[in-house]
Amino acid sequence: MKVEMLSTGDEVLHGEIVDTNAVWLASTFYEAGYAMTFRTTSGDSLATLVETLKQRSQVADILVVNGGLGPTSDDFTSQAAAQAAGVGLVRNEQWLTQIRAFFSRRGSEMADINLKQADIPETAEMLPNGNGTACGFRLQLNDCQIFFTPGPPSEFQLMITEQVLPRLRHLCPAPEKLLCLRLTTFGRGESFIASQLTDIVLPAGVTLGYRAAAPIVEVKLSGQEAQRAEMQACWQTIKTLMHDYLLFEGKSDFATEITTLLKAQQYQLQLLEGFSAGLLCWTLSSAQAPLRSALTVGHQGSVGSKGLEAYLSDSDSTDTLSITISELINGGFIEFRLVTPEQNYFFKVSVSESLTASPARLQAIIVVQAMYLVHRWLTGQTVQIIYQGLNRVEET
Repeated sequence: MKVEMLSTGDEVLHGEIVDTNAVWLASTFYEAGYAMTFRTTSGDSLATLVETLKQRSQVADILVVNGGLGPTSDDFTSQAAAQAAGVGLVRNEQWLTQIRAFFSRRGSEMADINLKQADIPETAEMLPNGNGTACGFRLQLNDCQIFFTPGPPSEFQLMITEQVLPRLRHLCPAPEKLLCLRLTTFGRGESFIASQLTDIVLPAGVTLGYRAAAPIVEVKLSGQEAQRAEMQACWQTIKTLMHDYLLFEGKSDFATEITTLLKAQQYQLQLLEGFSAGLLCWTLSSAQAPLRSALTVGHQGSVGSKGLEAYLSDSDSTDTLSITISELINGGFIEFRLVTPEQNYFFKVSVSESLTASPARLQAIIVVQAMYLVHRWLTGQTVQIIYQGLNRVEET
């Protein structure tokens, strides 16, 4: 089954906005068993949109078209759909009543330009919009079921959930539920991670994929739900090989993983940041990690400075973990200190020139490395520096 998405709008095509609807739909459809096979984008050109609809309808079994159902002059998806199908537009009185009610509930008068939002191709099925005035619709073109949806995410997601997916399950039952096992690694690049997994023997029809988004690499094992037992056996081998580089499994994020561990073990964090300039605090705060205190300082040099020692001595060692990151010392060194109830860990590392050349990238790496130290301690593993390009300097 070929499942496609067509996003519309100059703002999407020219990169003025991020197409979050496409990401959400791909994930939602995958979990429902309808894996996306192709995605494309069309600008605000009627001729281009008509041609694209004709072309993709000859390839896809299911096509979701997103955007262009608004009231303004550059919204002509309904018109393009009618032209592609060789039919006229008709005003859907049922939806027009809904639009009028929408404005009435808000105590405002409906403008005449909103009338066009009730116009759909005469052979189409209307799909109600529970969050707005844009009328969605379903149209069959060639052998393709095409679903036309509004652009605003709150309207789009509700329509997919309440209108599109139920019809898909009736018209095109998913052959098998899909399964994707994921883990996120840190410390090495995509080519290194892939080389470590080269000899993995995969079950028939199962694929191993990678997604690099510095400074992490995601490993994905994809197949059918019916293959879960075989995939899990293979997955255990992958996790063993990735042991030192493994941050977390699933679709969560590292800060959330650490937050869960901290709360479960009843610890709070105390942060002192130099080079990371508050990025570690922001990352953990966004995941609602239990922070006792956080301080950002500049030009403090070594983690072993007197001011830092005084700051650390204020912590309650029974329920507080302290993590500190120094400034970039002498242009090429950074120090980490992790203070736990059981042991203090100190790491001085030399930073490779390729990393110092990009301060923003280095900040992101330093933050994940600091969280890695905390995570390793919380999970009872060896606390160590792992990222390639951060080379530990042994103190003499």
